[in-house]
Amino acid sequence: MNIKLLGLLGAAVLFAGCTKTAEVKTPVNMKAKNYAEALRSADKSCKVDEDCTSVNKGCCMCAGKEAVNKEAAAALKPIWEKECALAACTLQMCYVEINTSCRQGACVGTPKPMKEYFAQ
Repeated sequence: MNIKLLGLLGAAVLFAGCTKTAEVKTPVNMKAKNYAEALRSADKSCKVDEDCTSVNKGCCMCAGKEAVNKEAAAALKPIWEKECALAACTLQMCYVEINTSCRQGACVGTPKPMKEYFAQ
């Protein structure tokens, strides 16, 4: 009787080990209450400059840009579009663009040089 019980317990342990799933890492907190919270949680990891891009910090262009991982940018896009669809922004020229790069495994943004805003 004890041998059957031990066999059953062993099978249960093996089955439990086989059904354990790997943790899935999401590029942003999909339960975020708003775009700003989702942006704060955005993945900024990278290996090369091409892993990085910039996203808006808020609904209006003058809010600036933030450097994030491209997968995080794709996940943020529908959240931004939903939240900012009816946002009222002023129509003024803002110098808030950034150039993104990968430094020490994280996406970073540096202000775009003023000369790059104007046609040569």
